[in-house]
Amino acid sequence: MDERLFLKGQRVITPEGKGEVVDAVGDNIVVKLDDGATQTFPSADLQDNSSAG
Repeated sequence: MDERLFLKGQRVITPEGKGEVVDAVGDNIVVKLDDGATQTFPSADLQDNSSAG
């Protein structure tokens, strides 16, 4: 199984767009999207954004 860790402040890519991790509760990651919305996603739906650019 591929375990993924997301840290507060980490930039990620979600199905809804890019954003920043604000909290992680179990397998659910709370992300503040670049448009200002805050949503919760399963960690499997997120990608690290550090390699983008």
